[in-house]
Amino acid sequence: MHRVLARRPSPSMAVACLALIVALSGTGIAAVNAVAPNSVGTIQLQNGSVTSAKVQDFTLRKVDFRPGTLLRGPRGLRGLPGQPGPKGDKGDKGDKGDKGDAGVIGAITVRTASVAVPGGVAQNAAYSTRAVQKTCDQGERAISAGTSWSDDVDDLELVMVWLKPVVDASNNVVGFNAKGGNDSGNNSTFTVHVLCYKP
Repeated sequence: MHRVLARRPSPSMAVACLALIVALSGTGIAAVNAVAPNSVGTIQLQNGSVTSAKVQDFTLRKVDFRPGTLLRGPRGLRGLPGQPGPKGDKGDKGDKGDKGDAGVIGAITVRTASVAVPGGVAQNAAYSTRAVQKTCDQGERAISAGTSWSDDVDDLELVMVWLKPVVDASNNVVGFNAKGGNDSGNNSTFTVHVLCYKP
């Protein structure tokens, strides 16, 4: 029986093997680069080849999952309003303000004027009427007015028909004009009372 002795490969054989290895590795890289986008699916992947540790956070989107895979979580409750904070310290007292202008209304004086109004036939609805006017003194203005009758019996037909302001050329109220109506059957005095002041 002949014994086979193992010989060391020649240098040319070693170079040839090295060239073969380099050629095959280049083909493998080319094959990987030649994979078309979206061409690898569930069928091409082995079980357990894709794990959560291999997937970067925030890289998956809703479109990457089949419909119905993602479940909607419970809606959060709206927060309750917070409690008010503690009361703050009292602030410093502010500076005293400037003195205001004098008021526009001084002392009020009542100016009056009267007129006699005949009564006619009592309560026949035919009122006798008279008007009376009173203006304030020079330099005064009127703020308000009212009227009165000399008779104050409840069953007498005595009325104020109207009360109008009297204005000057600058549209300031300087008096009032009033009209009274009498259906009492007796003469009565109708008076207008004007409240005058100096501005």
